[in-house]
Amino acid sequence: MNSSEMHCAPDYHLGHVVLEHSKLHGDTVCQIDAATGDEETYSSVVSRSIRLARALRNYGLKPGDVVAIGGRNHLDLHIPVYSALYDGLPSVGVDPYFKYDEVRTLFNLTKPKIAFCQNEHVEVYNKAARDLGLELKIVTFDDGNCTMSEFVNKYDTNEPLDEFQVAKIDVDKVNAFLVSTSGTTGKVKVAAFNHQPFMLKWLKVLKMSRMVKGHKGTMLISPIHWISTCFTIFSTPLTGDTKIQTSKPDDFDHIVYIINKYKPRNALMSPTLMSYLMTRKDVDLECFRSITVTGSKIYPDVFEKFKALLSKEAVASIAYGQTEMLGPILLPNPKGPSGNCGQPLPFYDVKLIDQETETEIKEPHVTGEMWVKGPCFTEYYQDPEETATAFTPDGYFKTGDLLYRDEQNNYFYVERIKALIKYRNSHVIPIELEDIIRKHPSVKDVCVIGVSDPMDGERPVACVIKQQGMEITAEEVKDLVASKLSKNKELRGGVVFLNAFPQTSSGKLARAKLLKVVMNSKRE
Repeated sequence: MNSSEMHCAPDYHLGHVVLEHSKLHGDTVCQIDAATGDEETYSSVVSRSIRLARALRNYGLKPGDVVAIGGRNHLDLHIPVYSALYDGLPSVGVDPYFKYDEVRTLFNLTKPKIAFCQNEHVEVYNKAARDLGLELKIVTFDDGNCTMSEFVNKYDTNEPLDEFQVAKIDVDKVNAFLVSTSGTTGKVKVAAFNHQPFMLKWLKVLKMSRMVKGHKGTMLISPIHWISTCFTIFSTPLTGDTKIQTSKPDDFDHIVYIINKYKPRNALMSPTLMSYLMTRKDVDLECFRSITVTGSKIYPDVFEKFKALLSKEAVASIAYGQTEMLGPILLPNPKGPSGNCGQPLPFYDVKLIDQETETEIKEPHVTGEMWVKGPCFTEYYQDPEETATAFTPDGYFKTGDLLYRDEQNNYFYVERIKALIKYRNSHVIPIELEDIIRKHPSVKDVCVIGVSDPMDGERPVACVIKQQGMEITAEEVKDLVASKLSKNKELRGGVVFLNAFPQTSSGKLARAKLLKVVMNSKRE
């Protein structure tokens, strides 16, 4: 079936699309691990994912059962994702840097029945599952008591591959992906995505996309738990593209190596990576034909300097979207005014709202919160209260982001209302750090905010009020966070000790005023 002419049957889902299109590309290289040089064809991916899908069924998993998948971008990582799509099993990505508290929080929300991970994470996964009372089967990608190959050999039925049938599921009830997010409240949540809204939106986006199609290579550096990775996993079989990924830990030097060796044509990158690449004289950026920069505020003058380093044929765009809205809300407009994020995709109804009056802003060049109605997440998984809070009574999703538009309907990102901190490619949720720091007996209150950094995007800072007559040092606060959370959530912005937090007239924390205090204070 041609994806551009697709008319979905009622039970047609992502598993059908991925498998049907993957079979079309045979010996074309599907994925490359730049850390090892290993590569794998579409035929091999189809064979391995079908065998694993049969094994998962034979093990006893039913449509709707959740599969957790954690690890770096090696060649095994996406196989369980494809298998889960065939079987109607929602998959949730687990950040490979997560420590116990973070894994426990995610597992408590999603209740997985099986988890795929590296052997080094088995102990943490087991402890989280045991403490939550979950019956969790753990399968390892590398060494361990039950490797993925051993699991397949034990449970696969070994029937001919061409006899395999994608599972029949209720597409209105069974989710495809579960993606962790903070939403607009700063609380850890999991956005659930049904098959057909995800599929239909991204088919439309691909038709409008400037991504170079064919066997050219897309650099994939997004981690498994991001919505952009879900899209790439889905889109590459449709385009016949090759994913250029890496199992090596985050390393900018390694990314430079990937670009110079494999010369990818397409890339989605953060402003942090963009800024870093501009400092490197030894990276050849002329291989790119399409680069989309997204994730945090991008300054127009810096972006123009970056574009000057690309080939004349390259199209560089700034994108804006949200996890809950299945990624992009705006269609990038690279020919528009500098710094613009694009214009609303045709299937979205977008408006800007005045924060004080909650009335719609009609005139250009006036900043307001973006509200959006259109294809989006189904719910915050198992959290009806947060789901209801995210929407207006007439169905608009409140993004928590401030933007303005010009006379030609180009939108420009200003800043976030929500408390989420964007450190490099990682989301840092302040309340997660605050909950840990607040448990210390010497801490009366704490607030974590982000301060701008030219290379990292933002760095978290802990503002601490001490209990009267008690002491705690900045190093103790930083060590406390580092011992409980992954390295990307460390207090790289420092610690500030205060006597009180500034408040609004309604008694709420005045974050803007607090940021000014922090910027004028000594950070330890």
